[in-house]
Amino acid sequence: MTTAERERFHNLLLMAKESPFEGERTNALEAAERMAQRHDMTLEEAARSGGEGLQKPKDQQPDEPKPPSSFEQAEAEAASRERAFAESARFMRDMEDHARSDKARRDEALKAAYDRGLDAEERRRAERAAGRDKTVRKNSRRRNPLVHAQVLLKETQLPIKEIASICGIDVYTVAGLKLKMRQEAAR
Repeated sequence: MTTAERERFHNLLLMAKESPFEGERTNALEAAERMAQRHDMTLEEAARSGGEGLQKPKDQQPDEPKPPSSFEQAEAEAASRERAFAESARFMRDMEDHARSDKARRDEALKAAYDRGLDAEERRRAERAAGRDKTVRKNSRRRNPLVHAQVLLKETQLPIKEIASICGIDVYTVAGLKLKMRQEAAR
């Protein structure tokens, strides 16, 4: 048994003894028993020997390598996935830190440039323009939309749709005005 397997056996026994969760204790004990059985030992014998008895299983020759079991392969794959995940997480964390520090450096440089007077006139002009956009000018000379529509109906031959868009009222209101004007003209 390798040093890693011996350490795993020791950790399983420790978990079976100290874990606050019943299921975890049971699973750890069963895994330790399976490791001991693979080497034709009882759990007590393997624990008493401190894992030393697990060094050379009785059914194998000392120089014959033992093929990895499916459990060991699954553990190796899980460890490999865990390492890959840790590496990618570390890479992403480093990239985020790098981007954050770049942004902070840029903001500091921009602030220093503004303090030196960079684009001061352009910034003032932009602030004034932004302030102008927020104020809505009200033209007191603007006509009542209904009166404006009546004038356009009398004096032009524009379609009802265009008159409605010019005056800012709906098409049905303009059509109603036109019909009322016809009735008044017929009297």
